[in-house]
Formats: sequence, C-alpha cells, structure tokens
Amino acid sequence: MTLETAEPRQDIGHPGTLGLYWGGGYAHVGEVISVDALTVTRHFKVLNGSPPPTCEEPLLEDCLPVDLESYAFPTDPSDRDIEFEETKFNSVLGPLEAWLVPSGDGSRWVIHVHGWTAERRESVRFLPAYAEAGVTSMVIEYRNDPGTARDPSGRYRFGLTEWEDVEAAVRHAVDVGANEILLAGYSTGAAHVMSFLEQSSLREHIVGVVFDSPNIILADVVRANTLDARFPGTNMRMGQLMKEVGLWLADLRWKIDWDRTNYVQRADRILAVPTLVFHGTSDQRVPIAVSRQLEARVPDVVTLVETPAAGHVMSWNANPERYERRLARFLDLF
Repeated sequence: MTLETAEPRQDIGHPGTLGLYWGGGYAHVGEVISVDALTVTRHFKVLNGSPPPTCEEPLLEDCLPVDLESYAFPTDPSDRDIEFEETKFNSVLGPLEAWLVPSGDGSRWVIHVHGWTAERRESVRFLPAYAEAGVTSMVIEYRNDPGTARDPSGRYRFGLTEWEDVEAAVRHAVDVGANEILLAGYSTGAAHVMSFLEQSSLREHIVGVVFDSPNIILADVVRANTLDARFPGTNMRMGQLMKEVGLWLADLRWKIDWDRTNYVQRADRILAVPTLVFHGTSDQRVPIAVSRQLEARVPDVVTLVETPAAGHVMSWNANPERYERRLARFLDLF
C-alpha cells in the first residue's frame, strides 16, 4: 500500500508494525518498501473491515482519509486473542473501569497506566508477554479520562494527584489476592507510577516497574516540544531564557510545580525495585535523555533498553520480538 501525507511526519516511515485506520476499517502496515518525506509504500494487512479504496483523485484532500497510530490494535485485548473481563475499582473520586486479563494463579499482577491523552488500548501490544509469564494484567483508566470524574483542580496533574487512582488499583489487586504487583507506566503514566511509589503506603506490595518512554521530567519535555523563541536580534541564549520565563509564567498561572514533576531528581529515593525502561532513540516527544538520566541516577535499579529509530512509546512497534524478549527476561525475575 502507498500512503501520501500533506506534510512530513515521523511515523510515515517508522520501522516495524503500525496501525492504520479509516472509516470502517483497521489494518497493520509493516515493512517499509520505499519512503520519502511525503509518500511511503509498505506491506499492508487488513485486520477489520474492507481495504480502503484506491484513490485516483488529483487532490489529496479528495481521497479517503486514513491515519497511522502506534497502538497497532483497534479495540481491546481480544484483538490479541486474549480473554479478558470488564471490571471496576473504587478510587477516591468514584468507580473507575479496567480490563482484567487473568493469568497464572492470580498472585502476580501488573497494573498498566496509560499516558496523557492516550487510551487503555495503548497497552494491548504488550499484554501477551505478561499473560505468557503468568502475570495477571489490570489495564486501568484514571481521572480526566473521557467519561470519568474530573480532577478537583480541573486539570491534568502529571502524577501529583493521579497517583491516588493507581493506589486504588493496587488496593483492588491486593484485596482479591495479589501478593506481588508490578507497575507499567507508558509516557506520562510513568509519572503517575513514580508519584505513587513516592507517596503511597501500598508501595511495599510493588516488586518491579516497567516504563516505556517515561515522561518524568515535565519541564524538559515542555522545553523539547516548544519551538525556539526567536525574534529578530535575539540569539540562542536569549531564546532559551524566554523559554524559562514561559515555564515560570505557566507555573504562576496553572501551579504546575516543575520541581515536583521532576521525578528523576528524587529517583534514588523513589525507586527501590528492579525497573526496566524502554525508550526509542528517535522519540520526539520525550527526549531519550530523560531515561538516560534516570538510569544514571539509580544504575543499580534501572535497566535502560534503547531502541534505534523508535518514536514515542514505539519501541515495540519497531521490533516486537526484541521488545517481548527483553520484557519476558525481566518478568522471569519475579
């Protein structure tokens, strides 16, 4: 299949397996056959629906719109031929929903925490590795997700309050018989996990942690995703200074608390269990420098797996076999 985009984008030539969706269908696109800035030809396999019609219109906007995504599976754990249950657990803000994928004897669990603006579907790629290791998966939603209660602040808090929902999920797991619990945080979900480990009295139940592209130094991520503030007559140092002023103003306006959302600077006090971190070297949202700093801060605890050419939470997509092999090896520790 050949895809064309109106402007350059990173994922069009991303290695490995991605999801492609359109009105009425979903597919996998795989090996890249040819690529340039605006056009890519890749192997293509329909999972749901009928293939999108071939577009012969001269104008791109007249063609059926399709889009790529990293989730790679369209709905829920059944996409990976895994049996699951819909369940609920009680948080301080009320009931929250979760997918439960039973495995093993029910004593070992992993709580999956998705990223900011992401969906529970983000973790579907990873579930078979946990199931094969005999680990029950609980894939949770949390405050500010569509259809859930809003945080009392009315804002996303990058772990400062969301950790309470992670705690509620851990409590639920313990109440139904889990005695060894892992936490898996994707992107900003890792911030929620770090905040839980820093603040919750239930952290003693946690035996291991898995992160993918962890957004755990919020200020650095904002800096990396903010265009250089350049005006005529300004130099690079002035542009950087203007970014710092912008961060200060944002803190005044929204009380973001850049220090508290820098979990790496306190990682030696937060992380006390084996921690596996996946991060793509081409991540344009959360710089890989964040994970490298985390590993340097707690080298006895953190193992960083860098994935060449992978984007944000796309290490699995770039090389599923390698990802699952490293994850399985980590799960063998427990």
